[in-house]
Amino acid sequence: MTQKEWFIFFLVKLVSFFFGTYLCFSLHHHFDVPVVLAAAFTGLVGSFWHWPKKYGNHPQAAIYAGAFAGMCSSAIITGWEALVFISVVGAGVYTLTRNIFEGFGGRLGAIAFTAVSSLILLRALF
Repeated sequence: MTQKEWFIFFLVKLVSFFFGTYLCFSLHHHFDVPVVLAAAFTGLVGSFWHWPKKYGNHPQAAIYAGAFAGMCSSAIITGWEALVFISVVGAGVYTLTRNIFEGFGGRLGAIAFTAVSSLILLRALF
């Protein structure tokens, strides 16, 4: 892949991850939907969002990984900055590990965990 293709792939992941995080977090914290149902609904909605075939299932997977990240507490996601930070880290980790852990379970949860943990670590350091 060229550098431009990697950047576009990252942007697609970023939009998808942010959508998943925002929708799941909003459903749970603003509309009192149970967190597991909010994540499941987000994954369902994401499965119907179609992207060009060259991206495969990656946007839908990024939405679901974002839903995992969106399941965290409102004590962690305190505003737009936190949502954007988690989305950028999550999309970056997803893009960098795209060809790693292929076929292994738990990859999306691990990406979400890494994104949320990096926000917690950043806040603890500063």
